[in-house]
Amino acid sequence: MEVVEHELPEDQQLCPECGGTLHVMGRDSRRELVIIPAQVNIREHVRKIYACRDCERDEYGVPIEKALVSEPVIKSGFASPEAVAHIMAQKFVMSIPLYRQEQEPLRQGIPLSRQTMSNWLINATESWLVPIYGMLHEMLSLQNVLHADETTVQVLREPGKAAQSKSYMWLYRTSGEAAHPIVLYDYQPDRKALRPQAFLKEFKGFLHAAGYDVYHKLPERICVVGCWARLVG
Repeated sequence: MEVVEHELPEDQQLCPECGGTLHVMGRDSRRELVIIPAQVNIREHVRKIYACRDCERDEYGVPIEKALVSEPVIKSGFASPEAVAHIMAQKFVMSIPLYRQEQEPLRQGIPLSRQTMSNWLINATESWLVPIYGMLHEMLSLQNVLHADETTVQVLREPGKAAQSKSYMWLYRTSGEAAHPIVLYDYQPDRKALRPQAFLKEFKGFLHAAGYDVYHKLPERICVVGCWARLVG
C-alpha cells in the first residue's frame, strides 16, 4: 500500500495567535483505489563476451567465455514470459479476443498483430503447457477415485464438421479427498466410448460419473459409481 503524507509548509507551521511552533496533534486519512494500466516496454538482453588479453598477445588459442543468459520463452522469438502470460490471461480468463488485444500495444506505438499473438499462444502452449498437462495426467491416473463428465462445445471451422455440429469437452478431476486437486479437460470431436477409454487407460479405481452408457463400457479395472445428485434430481 502506498502512503502519501501531506504536511504544512514550514513557514506555515506557526500559531496564528502567538507565533509559536505548531506540532502534529493527530491525523485524518482517506483511501483511494489506484489502477495502473498494463505497461508495454522493450527489454533488450545484452550478453557480454570475454576473451583473454594474454593469450591474444602470445598468439595462443584464445578462449572465449560468454555470460549466462536465460533462454527466450519462445525460441528465436521476442516474446517475454510476462507478455505471453498477459495475453493468455486476457484471452482465456477475461475472454478478450486477440483482435481487441492488439489495439492496446498499438496505441502505445507497438504494432503487435493478432497473428503474432496467436502464434505465441500456440508455441508457448506446445512448449510449456503440454508437458505440464502430461505430468498432471499421470498424477491423475494414480488416484483411486476420479470424477468424470462431458459437455457440448461448438467449434468453428473444424475439419470435416459443420459449424453447427456438436463437439465435446470431457472433464476429469480428482475427488475431494485428494491431497492435490487436479482438474483436466480433454477436447474430443465426439462422445464415443473410446474417448474415456483412451484417457483413462492407466487408471484403476472408482469413477464417479453420470449414467451415460459409455462409462459402463470401460474395462473392469474401473468401477463406475453413480451420481446421487442425478439420481435424486
